[in-house]
Amino acid sequence: MPIPGEPLPGDAPSADPLGEARSALAELLTDAGRRRKRFSPMMERAYREHMLARARNVMRANTLRVAVFYLFIGILTFEYVKMMSSTVTGNFDLILWTGIYLGGALVMSAVTLSARKPALHRWYGYTVGLSCYLGLVGLTVTGAAFLSPYLNQQSTYIVIYLYMIVYILSTLPLLTNIAIGVGASLTSLLLIHFGGLSLDIVMFAQYAGLSNVMGVAIAWMLDHRDRQAFLQERLLDIEKQQLNLLSQEMARLSREDGLTTLANRRYFNETLAREWAVAEREQQPVSLVFVDVDHFKPYNDTYGHLEGDNALRAVGKTLKSLVRRPSDMAARYGGEEFVLLLPNTDQEGAMAVAQEVRDAIDALQIPHRGSKVAKFLSVSIGLSTLVPGSDNSISTLIDQADEGVYAAKRAGRHRIRAFHLLKSRSSAHPE
Repeated sequence: MPIPGEPLPGDAPSADPLGEARSALAELLTDAGRRRKRFSPMMERAYREHMLARARNVMRANTLRVAVFYLFIGILTFEYVKMMSSTVTGNFDLILWTGIYLGGALVMSAVTLSARKPALHRWYGYTVGLSCYLGLVGLTVTGAAFLSPYLNQQSTYIVIYLYMIVYILSTLPLLTNIAIGVGASLTSLLLIHFGGLSLDIVMFAQYAGLSNVMGVAIAWMLDHRDRQAFLQERLLDIEKQQLNLLSQEMARLSREDGLTTLANRRYFNETLAREWAVAEREQQPVSLVFVDVDHFKPYNDTYGHLEGDNALRAVGKTLKSLVRRPSDMAARYGGEEFVLLLPNTDQEGAMAVAQEVRDAIDALQIPHRGSKVAKFLSVSIGLSTLVPGSDNSISTLIDQADEGVYAAKRAGRHRIRAFHLLKSRSSAHPE
């Protein structure tokens, strides 16, 4: 079955990778009997990294609590060992206990350091595994070395407790935990035997064997639970990504023209209002360039509406390519009419952009047999520039640019008209 992030050989790129990943995760969640078997190598690595990261976070968050607890246990057991040590054993048991306690502190310090230092994070799993192994072997062997039979017996309980810590809290892979637990038991048995220490083989087999069996069972159940939680967390992350993408797509559709992918009229109006406010505050000019496709109805009648749509797309793509500053905007104003918003652009700059637009549309050379102006698709352009003030408004800017378009049409189309020139040369021919 497909696993998230691992496309099958020969498959084409998925149109909806998040949807496929979600389906794959949902299938794994409902297939509890084969969940472990069906974790891909990639997902298994992600799961292991997730578990180790969680363990490091827990260790970092509880470092002080663990240190205080360990210190409390040390004070408590020190007095207990001192009290249980007989005059025959002298200080040997107390010295041995001190060695065990300091060794445990050293092991815990190594684990804590690898959890807290980012440079050592990659070694955290190895540090935990080695610490668990050395802790089990060290405590089992030194526990057998106590001269006091009572302390010798009590140390076995601590060893059992340590076995449970290894299997339950180490967050290492189950097979690694088994290797540590069984390996530590066999190593301890050999060291005790060749070290000449006293050992009740039957009791050792009972508590070591039972500890490993119980530890494996508990670790398997915890691993099963953690894998399910991991899958659910990933599923929630994917659903969150899908919702974010859907929200972004809805926002895009709400401000984009479906045919040309330019800004639509509503988004243009919102942007114009925002830029107008900025220009009013900074007393900077705002320019509008209205672009109207000449004789577009005859074009549709001659070539059909599909070709008409293609022509509008070509015009829109051209306008988008001429928008170079982040604050500039190209929008479809309606039908065959487009608009360029040019904040902080004076009349001369707007005229230069308008000429670029006209030349770029001409360069497309889209055939237009129905045009009375040229053999190819052409545009009429009107522009206006204002510095926002008390004597004008956004409507003034739009009306003036629109008037420029009508003036260009009256002059024979395929023209550029600036509103300020219309005021002073209302009877003149186009420049």
